[in-house]
Amino acid sequence: MSNHKYYQAFQSALPPGTLIRHALKLLPQSLYILLIVLNGNLVSHATDWPTYQHDNRRSAVTPDKLTFPLQQIWIRQSESQPRPAWARPAKWDAYAEVKGLQAMRNYDHAFYTIAVGDAIWFGSSVDDAVHCIDAITGQERWVFFTDGAVRIAPTWHAGKVYFGSDDGFVYCLEAKTGTLIWKYQAAGNDRLIPNNGKLISSWPCRTGVLVQNNKAYFGASLLPWQPSWLCAINAESGEVEGSGTYKIPLPKMTLEASMLASDTDLYVLQGRSFPALFQLADGKFKGVSGEGRQGGGAYGYLTEDSDFVSGLGSLRGALVLHKDAENPQTVILEGADRILVSDQYAFLHSGKEISAFSHPQYLALNRRSATLHALQASLQSELAKQLKVREKSKSEIEDLQNKIQATQKDILKVTTMLKKCLRWRVPFPEVHSFVLADDTLLAGSDHKVVVIDVASGEILGDLKVEGKALGLTVANGRLFVSTSTGAIYCFATN
Repeated sequence: MSNHKYYQAFQSALPPGTLIRHALKLLPQSLYILLIVLNGNLVSHATDWPTYQHDNRRSAVTPDKLTFPLQQIWIRQSESQPRPAWARPAKWDAYAEVKGLQAMRNYDHAFYTIAVGDAIWFGSSVDDAVHCIDAITGQERWVFFTDGAVRIAPTWHAGKVYFGSDDGFVYCLEAKTGTLIWKYQAAGNDRLIPNNGKLISSWPCRTGVLVQNNKAYFGASLLPWQPSWLCAINAESGEVEGSGTYKIPLPKMTLEASMLASDTDLYVLQGRSFPALFQLADGKFKGVSGEGRQGGGAYGYLTEDSDFVSGLGSLRGALVLHKDAENPQTVILEGADRILVSDQYAFLHSGKEISAFSHPQYLALNRRSATLHALQASLQSELAKQLKVREKSKSEIEDLQNKIQATQKDILKVTTMLKKCLRWRVPFPEVHSFVLADDTLLAGSDHKVVVIDVASGEILGDLKVEGKALGLTVANGRLFVSTSTGAIYCFATN
């Protein structure tokens, strides 16, 4: 390969528009090969963040490697804070005597970003628009206005950006220029209602747009006493055409917050109601993903093994680990309010600490523990019934007692194994967001983002921001932080 070809290969592997590309032109071609070797990690780890939480499972896991220390490169501060669709939670539940409630519809309290190449995009609930920003300079490239708030981060796919608006439309734009390619209205109805000082559609799109298999999936929904719409349309044409597309009316549902997808299923969050599960191919309803004690919330996470984790409604400090509706095992992760799972670790924020456990053993053992506790409760209930029946033989009662004892031994064994899964724990009072970037865990908290070494749990430092660090995006060697004040920060290596 000629020196010129080495230069072209190295140049094409870098993020588009990067300053390094321009610097290369000033160097002798004899240094290109050396640069390829020295920057091997930069090339191999430069990845995009094309949708909310990186992918359609909302994993927040990326191989992109950040080089520390990071410096604040730029900041964009909105003149107004984000305007959430729903009011803050009640101070307390008088009926259940529960305090410290959390919002069940807290999916739009920051301007969440996506990042591809040298650009980022975000939607705004303040000016009802999607903005495209130069990732290097922080300067705006283009803005596209709608007639309603854009509450969920856009999705980038094949050179296009997709998003929904409170005006009831879903939009597809050319990513580079912001030129409209198509827009689609699910309800086919222009009826408007007042909401937060604005007029919005009776069927706003507050699920964002999930793109998979060249289909754009989204919901149009607001009030449970009106039909909602679940849609899968052709991502190229913006029409219900071709195999696997559909537009389905759904009664008594409130589809909102970012949807999730496996290869076969679509998970739709519903705020105050339980998450709903649909068949991806045809939109067939498969049921709700486990029933907790206080509804669903706006938090959803899907592991590579299709373990679906959601929040436990308005109660703080519990996550629900589900299997799908056809295998409806439900596990309560008591005390946990956020999770992140990689091929080696399961990270949990619980109470006032972050813990790292071995994965996949940790989640599998939690499922085993839940099964054993359910079995124990069933056996104890049966034993209580048998003891009330005089004609039951002594051997039948002893058999049940032996089974209960054996189950108790298995529970103790699993409990011991769960303790051995613990890798480390660090004190941490509040976590609003998690991202795993290569070998570094980033935790968004109040007024800072904390950097933690994955292997040891050592806190390597923190990055200061104003407000709550609600959204973290890592792409192409840069960290973007979206806060509750309406700011977006860019951190990178100088």
